[in-house]
Amino acid sequence: MNPDYLTVPRDAFRVHELIRVRFNEIDGQNIVFNGNYLIYADIGITEYFRALGNVQPGPYFHQYGTDIREQHCEIVYHAYATLDDQITIAARVAEFGQAHFTLHCAMFRGDDRLTDVAIRYGHMDLDTQREAILPGSFIAEVRRFERITPDQ
Repeated sequence: MNPDYLTVPRDAFRVHELIRVRFNEIDGQNIVFNGNYLIYADIGITEYFRALGNVQPGPYFHQYGTDIREQHCEIVYHAYATLDDQITIAARVAEFGQAHFTLHCAMFRGDDRLTDVAIRYGHMDLDTQREAILPGSFIAEVRRFERITPDQ
């Protein structure tokens, strides 16, 4: 994970979604099971695309005859959450490549940073299932939306 991601302040993210830790999300140690942070990141990603005007990433990219596929994921755990904690999921596009982009989600309990998740998505042609160049309109829309300009 790019070490710069770990220092992005909460208010630099445009998308914030508040959730409460439920009983089924904790493990035998009474803390959030580590895999649930990927589910939380998925909530952040859905809310990110909702903020761009779409409910899910799929329909957004289907207009181009493409879709996205997860290629790589990294998680850094800083602290743990417990039952009934309120967690803010923050999401942003952090980086663009020619045929991929990275979404960075950070989870906070108040001012405490719990977790950083970086997910790299490949942009794929629906017919050939091969990588396709990211649409310039998507890049431009995200650049206008973000508080921190994504690396490219």
